[in-house]
This record gives sequence, C-alpha cells and structure tokens, in this order.
Amino acid sequence: MDLTARAAQLSADRRPFVRATVVRAQKPTSARSGDCALVLGDGTIEGFVGGQCTENSVRVAAREALDTGESVLLRVLPGDAGVFPEAPGATVAVNPCQSGGAMEIFLEPQLPAPILAIFGTSPIAEAVAAFGELLDLAVVRLPGTHVPDGATA
Repeated sequence: MDLTARAAQLSADRRPFVRATVVRAQKPTSARSGDCALVLGDGTIEGFVGGQCTENSVRVAAREALDTGESVLLRVLPGDAGVFPEAPGATVAVNPCQSGGAMEIFLEPQLPAPILAIFGTSPIAEAVAAFGELLDLAVVRLPGTHVPDGATA
C-alpha cells in the first residue's frame, strides 16, 4: 500500500487522519524504526506500526491527537518497566503483551483546513477570500450577486 498516495487521497476527501511513524523500537518488537501507518477517525489502521498490543494504544492516542489537533510522542513500554521516567510532551502506554520491548511512535494529526465560505463578488468579499488563502484556509466561493456599495444584502 502506498501510504503517501493514500494520505493525499484522504486529504483531498477532507477526511482527518493521523500519520503514525515508529521512531524507536527496542527488541523484542515486531515493528522497526521507520514503519508507518495512517490511523483513520474510526480507528482503522492502514500500514504497520506494531502488533495487536501496540495497535490498541496507537488507536487511543491517535483519537486524542485528532481531538486536540496536536502531535504526540507515544511511548509504548513493557508493563514490568517499573516507574516510567518523566517525558514532557510524551504519552506513556503500558504494553499489555508479555513479549516486552519498547517503542516510540510519533503521531501527527492531519486535519482538513477550515472552510471559509465567501458569498458575493464585492471588493470586500475578494479581499476576505485573498486573506483566507494567505491563511491556508479552504476558500469556497458561493454563487451570489454583487451587492452595490451602500446597499445591504
């Protein structure tokens, strides 16, 4: 599966998703650094970032990343690791599997740009549309008639 093409398709369809990338994997784990997946809003995982135990933690953290719109470093650590060191900016999940190993997965939410709907073709509407494009908003021009200066719509 070409995840780059799939991500482009999801973006074009304005479907939010999370790009998950394994940045560190400590044996024994089935994933390797560089493994990637896309996590959709319904929890579907396309690609590979680890086995069943890791996938559940990724789903939960990805949902939170979609809700907040903020990237997160997910640290999946074995249950016998004792007290986990403080890791500002990271979320820790305990791996419930007995296999052990540890992983760090970077979760980056990909949210569609907000839509700025512009009605009309007045100079103000044109200026607002141009400003919206500068802000990387999805500018949508709705059909309408020009309102003469000084008139109200």
